[in-house]
Amino acid sequence: MVSDETDRRTIPPGPGLTGASGPSRQLLDEIVRRVVEVAQPDRIILFGSAARGDMGPDSDIDSLVVKAGVPHRRRLAQEIHMNLFGVLAAVDVVVVTPEDIERFAGKVGTIITPALEEGREIYAR
Repeated sequence: MVSDETDRRTIPPGPGLTGASGPSRQLLDEIVRRVVEVAQPDRIILFGSAARGDMGPDSDIDSLVVKAGVPHRRRLAQEIHMNLFGVLAAVDVVVVTPEDIERFAGKVGTIITPALEEGREIYAR
């Protein structure tokens, strides 16, 4: 699930959050598995403090879920959230389409721009 090319300093081994660095590889694998189970996305991009490796004790895990042909993004995000119940971390899910990325990439004030600039792809179909 998570690429072997990822920086092991920000994705250390272990079951949960690591405090001030980032989520464990095991936790990310479980999040990816559960998102794929519900959404079958094209891509999942980790962004925010989890991608930068500077998570604090109150940080959540920000994820951009990219899926073509989604008529109801919020509904899919809710389904993903329901399937993430029991994961040992707070996960924020934003569902977008490839068209959303094309339209809003580089635009100030959108979540897509920082997700693409600082994010790391943790799943691709």
